[in-house]
Amino acid sequence: MKKIIVFRLSAMGDVLLTVPVIKGILESNSDLEITLVTRQFFGPFFYGIPRVNLIYPDLNGKHKGFLGLIKLFFELKKQGPFQKVIDLHGVIRTQLISFLFTLTGAKSFAIDKGRKEKKFLLKSKYIRILKHSTVRYFETFEKAGIKGSLGKAPYLAVEDQARRNADLFLENNQIHPLKLKIGLAPFATYQTKMWGIENFKNLISLINSQFEVEFLLFGGGEQEIKQLNELKTCASNVHLAAGVLKLSEEIALVQRLDLMISMDSSNMHLATLCAIPTISIWGGTHPAFGFFALGQTLDHHIQTPASSLKCRPCSVFGNKPCIYDTPKCMEMVTPSDVLKRLIQLGVLKNKRLAD
Repeated sequence: MKKIIVFRLSAMGDVLLTVPVIKGILESNSDLEITLVTRQFFGPFFYGIPRVNLIYPDLNGKHKGFLGLIKLFFELKKQGPFQKVIDLHGVIRTQLISFLFTLTGAKSFAIDKGRKEKKFLLKSKYIRILKHSTVRYFETFEKAGIKGSLGKAPYLAVEDQARRNADLFLENNQIHPLKLKIGLAPFATYQTKMWGIENFKNLISLINSQFEVEFLLFGGGEQEIKQLNELKTCASNVHLAAGVLKLSEEIALVQRLDLMISMDSSNMHLATLCAIPTISIWGGTHPAFGFFALGQTLDHHIQTPASSLKCRPCSVFGNKPCIYDTPKCMEMVTPSDVLKRLIQLGVLKNKRLAD
């Protein structure tokens, strides 16, 4: 059995997008075993994939800093020997460990993030679709002489107990099985990527006026859950999933959705990897950078056209402050616009209950 080691530590969306790649690589190479170094929280993403050995470094504890990374290298070395090192992260800590492995005779291969292409797109505002992140991941393996194919969604699996707990959540919240189940994920890492709670309230009202649905709210962290609790009060058919379930159970719940409406965020990737139709709303960033929802057409990505707002896109990741008081690109997308797109795409099906 050949052994390789792969690094991808963060962020959540980027780690999620390694799942179809690693799954595809292993399905195409039955003589290969992968040791994946990632964060423990992301472990459930890789459930059920054979020949994956997950390693969780303690980057805030014993593996923190230069000496901590040296310690991590020696711990990882014991899991080998590894013939090849695949760095899908491309940051200083993974570059250092990759270099140390080359001293042991392993060959190292690092991702090409396409920084020049992205910088040109950002500066010129000349919109053309760059390589998707999964393509860049596959190309990194191909440089190492390892080939595979993407396959088809769903890519994520969960244990039976997680499925049972997700079903119990639906039962306890009295969610009608004949109603359309819509996931709402209003948050993203940066403000320029968020549409706003008020817009979601208005969208809920518009959808409720025409369709029999149940809304499930997704997010994480104390501040987000506080705002989601506020959003929950706007209608009786809005239910809070954030902070209630473990990650594996949340994945199982997403698998039961009919539709996800999200920002450019990890929840967008989570839903698409579960083969759930996903509508994403984009602000300061742009799908053209290669982070678009896998398997979804561009029509599923709602955005203010770059030709209508000269400052858009303003950054690759959304981390650049907006030049306006509030993101103008998000203000230009209205709840009515979103509802219209949902109807056009046919993702809102009227499941009205019999009188």
